[in-house]
Amino acid sequence: MCDGCVCISDIALSAVVNIKATALSSSSILVTWQDAAHHNSSTSVIAYSVHFFPSSARHQEVQRVVTMSNDTLRSLRPDTEYVIYVTAYAYEGKSEPSQHVTARTYAEGT
Repeated sequence: MCDGCVCISDIALSAVVNIKATALSSSSILVTWQDAAHHNSSTSVIAYSVHFFPSSARHQEVQRVVTMSNDTLRSLRPDTEYVIYVTAYAYEGKSEPSQHVTARTYAEGT
């Protein structure tokens, strides 16, 4: 029971929104997003996990932890479509994963 305190069960951290992925080269993709409004304005996001994998190989999923609302994925394969999603973390818990987006790296030499 919570009398006058904030219970973890009362915290609702919403998934990030407006996730976008843009190919920058044959080996990098820029990912950007925004925090969604959440029910408790005192809850602050402390980190994000950016998940990505080639659309043809889910078992190759990679996770990166960042503290800003963008990330540049590097050392990717040329001419490959990647599936990307983001999860937000606060001390009280984590959000649901964002929507999945895709981006394809440029072909080698472009």
